[in-house]
Formats: sequence, structure tokens, C-alpha cells
Amino acid sequence: GINIFNSFFILDFRDNLHGRTFFIQNLPDLADRIGIADKLAYPVIPLREAALDIRPRTSMQYLKNCSCEVRILDYEEVRDLQLLKREAASLDGLIVSSAYFDPVTEANLLTLPIPVVINLHEWVMAPSFNQVITDLYPGMKLAAEEIVRRHFPEIVVIYEDHRNGHIRKDSFIRAVEAAGYDKERIHAIQVEEWALQSGVPSYRLAMKLCKDIRGKLLFSTSDVVSFAMLEAFHEAGLKPGEDFQLLSYDNLEGYGYLPFGKPVLTSIDSPKIRIAERSAELLLDKIQHPSDETVIIRLPTTLVGRETAFS
Repeated sequence: GINIFNSFFILDFRDNLHGRTFFIQNLPDLADRIGIADKLAYPVIPLREAALDIRPRTSMQYLKNCSCEVRILDYEEVRDLQLLKREAASLDGLIVSSAYFDPVTEANLLTLPIPVVINLHEWVMAPSFNQVITDLYPGMKLAAEEIVRRHFPEIVVIYEDHRNGHIRKDSFIRAVEAAGYDKERIHAIQVEEWALQSGVPSYRLAMKLCKDIRGKLLFSTSDVVSFAMLEAFHEAGLKPGEDFQLLSYDNLEGYGYLPFGKPVLTSIDSPKIRIAERSAELLLDKIQHPSDETVIIRLPTTLVGRETAFS
């Protein structure tokens, strides 16, 4: 009962007359060939690594540990249909970052005969695709319960002007309202630029907030924004966690970025490593067990308490 096409074996034939030995060996099954459509920065930049690059690097390492061949695709290879088809012809599956997902790439990806998994986003992007997404609700709910328990007179929400920033802001406000907090005491302020590119707008905003933030709860939709604001607060002699409470989102300190030498931010954790691993697991499962089913996996956020809030 040996399957000679799938088993690794060696047959040893000996020619006793001439003293020769012949070996016939069949090779193991070929490894799955996986594409990851995402961007990696070189050399490694610690802030970008914790915020973005940790995801494709983790998926890549997970797949290599499963004996897969892995290659990175850039945005143009996904946007150009002919390039994408040429790449897909040599792949068994593809993981695509939500940053590469738009109306053009969506249409292109729908033409592929191989499994596709979209990851790192906070909403269901397109029901036709397998997805691994962040479930904001659990972490937001835990934070909201702490906020209501402590009876803060006002909440100030700082959010970046991009889709994730708006979604995190709206999710947070819904959570504190559901916990019983008066919406009229919540004030939202928008930061115009991506903090990953420049911390100056966040720093300047924090300097303006310094004179009227005591006793309040400040929620930031990005740790990167929070890091820049902390510099301003420290310069103004304000201590988050004592003079006011600072809650953030991301938990970049939990993924290796420590601008203050130790973790200080109370933050809602976006499970970047688990998202990356689960995306790889889901894709391999889809390759090994093909089906018409679309799978959408939500991985929960949680609350990580440190010194800037609820300590």
C-alpha cells in the first residue's frame, strides 16, 4: 500500500555480478508557492517595522517555516492585470495587504484562479474575498467600561484623517455611548497628516491641548500620534496618568518600538502578529482544501494597561 507518487522512498538495487548499486529516489511534493502583495522597507526602520512591516515579515517567516516558497509583489504587479496574471501562473496562493486593495486591484484579483486572502483592515472590504480583519469592538468595550467607571468630565478624541482613523474614532464613540457615557461630553479633533510621515501636527495639537486637558480622558486613534503628543506634554510639565488620562490605539510598544525606553502607553492592542499568522494559515488551508466558501476571520482587540491611563 505505498503511494509511490506521494511518499519519499529509496529503492536499492544491487547487481551482485558486477558489484554495482543503483538508487531510484522520488522527491517529496513540491512546496506551495505563495505571493505576498505588500511593501517592506529596507533598511529596517523600527517605527515602520512595528506599525506596518511586522505583518508581511511575520507571514513570510510563518510560510517559510511551513516549507513554502515566498515572494513579495509590489503594487504595480497587482494593479497591472497582465503582470498579475503572469505572476499568479507561478503561484498557488496570494496574501494581499488592504493597502493594495482598491477598485482596480479588486477587479484584477477576482480574475485569479488561485486562493486570495486580504488582511490588515478594520472593516469587511469586499464579501467575495477571504479576509483576516481586526475586530475593534472587544478592546473598545473594555476601554469604555473603564472610562465610565472613572466618571471623566470630558473625553477628547484625536483622530487621523484617513479611513482607519475615522473608523477607530467612530467605534470608540459608539462603545463609550453604549457604556452609558453622554455623547455631548465627547469632542473629536482631526489631525490632518499621517503621523507616520510627520509628528509635527500632533506635537502642535498637544501643545494647544495642554492648557485645558487636566482631569480629562484623551483618546488617540494612533500610537504614533500619541508618541508625538507625549513629547509636548512632557515639555509642558504634564504627566499622563496623573494630570489627565491618555488612551491610545495600536500597542506598537508591544511590537518592539520603545521610543521612551520602556512601554508607557495604555493602548488598545491591534493583534498584528496574529493577523499575519492567521492570514498564512487561512491561505494554506484554502490551497489544501479548495472550496467555494468565503471565510472572513475577525481577530479581537484587547486593552493593554500601562501608566498613561487606568493605572
